[in-house]
Amino acid sequence: MSNKSSAKRKGKRSGSCLPEKERDESVRLAAYYLWKKKGERHGENRDDWFEAEESVDDIDDSIAESFDD
Repeated sequence: MSNKSSAKRKGKRSGSCLPEKERDESVRLAAYYLWKKKGERHGENRDDWFEAEESVDDIDDSIAESFDD
């Protein structure tokens, strides 16, 4: 796991477009669908969660950057 993604998990991210509650729900859904896509493998939920967080945050960052232009 990269330092970038671990830093993002510590509280509210600056420059975020998503409210924290919506971000958390998006991460939950993304992690669930990653788990399903990977064959519902037992014991890899943390990896799926971290991958989902990174994906949701990357999308959120892209949206935030589009408003900065």
